[in-house]
Amino acid sequence: SMHKACFYGRCLGFQFSSSLRPILQTLIISMVSFGESYEKQHSGLGMAAFSLLTSGKYVIDPELRGEEYERITQNLDMKFWKSFWNLTESELVSGFASLTSTLVQVNLTLTIPPEPLLLPLASDPRLSAPVSPPVAHWGPGPVNMRLISYELREGQDSKELLAFARTEAPPISLSLVPFGAQK
Repeated sequence: SMHKACFYGRCLGFQFSSSLRPILQTLIISMVSFGESYEKQHSGLGMAAFSLLTSGKYVIDPELRGEEYERITQNLDMKFWKSFWNLTESELVSGFASLTSTLVQVNLTLTIPPEPLLLPLASDPRLSAPVSPPVAHWGPGPVNMRLISYELREGQDSKELLAFARTEAPPISLSLVPFGAQK
């Protein structure tokens, strides 16, 4: 098989706009430093502190970052991926984000039912295009998503869209969140 580490090191995001590369680098550095602390069985604030301390070596050495990213993507389990992507839902990270960033005007949790949709064409609103529901291994199922927008745009507060809104997000298992309740 092909050695892929070079694509996640110095060449990371070469095919994208230069403004996107720092975001990708931050994401990959966060992922590999989190992966290193995850494997060492740290929990809670210990995991956050260890991840922060180890992230420096991945900033300085892009080749090491690429090798580590390739290793964790091939070797770590689904629980790692759930823990990593649920980091943004933890109280610590969401509290820090609210201090350092501008609040968004639209933050809706939506559930789109597994029914075909008819979307009007932009070129001729009298015509529409059918969009079939997504089908995975288990057949059609609802799609859970979140609409986040810095500013309220036309249609984001429409009755049709709000009909799909849920009042609260689905529960997150605290066993998967590194900063959650520890037993």
